[in-house]
Amino acid sequence: MTGRRAGRPTIQRRRSGIEVAEYIRSMIFDGTLSAGQRVPQDTIAADLGVSRLPVREALITLEADGLVASEPHRGTYVVPIRAEDIEDHYRIYGMAQGLAAAGAARRITEPVLERLGELHQQMAGSDDPELVHDLNWEFHSLINHTGASRRTLSVLRHLSRNLPREVYSLPAAASAQANEEHAAIVAALRAGDAREADRTNREHMQHEGDQVVAALKRSGVLSD
Repeated sequence: MTGRRAGRPTIQRRRSGIEVAEYIRSMIFDGTLSAGQRVPQDTIAADLGVSRLPVREALITLEADGLVASEPHRGTYVVPIRAEDIEDHYRIYGMAQGLAAAGAARRITEPVLERLGELHQQMAGSDDPELVHDLNWEFHSLINHTGASRRTLSVLRHLSRNLPREVYSLPAAASAQANEEHAAIVAALRAGDAREADRTNREHMQHEGDQVVAALKRSGVLSD
């Protein structure tokens, strides 16, 4: 397949609009498609070996996510991504994860606490970025599924798809700051302190958002 870049999701024939949206989303965040650029629907369809239909479906999804905008008789264009868009994304993510952590503090079990402790130690002791990303994802997913309502889980799933994996991989999940914050989250959960579990998760996600904004500014993806 032509047109595929490192880090983007692999697309095979007969893929859905959701998967094509992931591909285009990665193009936007790796700078292949820049603000104001017309999305080349025919080229993308040809590169992925799909019809125009899943590409159009993908663009509907991306427009709902605020990443592209359609203009009658002109096509679909990439909208500018600003620092406040990313900051707000992570703040909202932190609010949802904070709700889940507060719920987890009230019902967490010892086996779950032990697993969280293991994940924390593995992250702190690893220098493999891919492994740390996966461990970090499992750490927060375990908390979310322990304490979140079905509605909160639905919000978290939507947020997780709103940015590509490579963006979520930008924060240093095993940095000294991240390790301290993960330890604080586990301590709040072990103490059954719902308010502290909420607060530490919100702060943790805000700090991750700050790192993502800084990285996207360096790469020239942001429009401010």
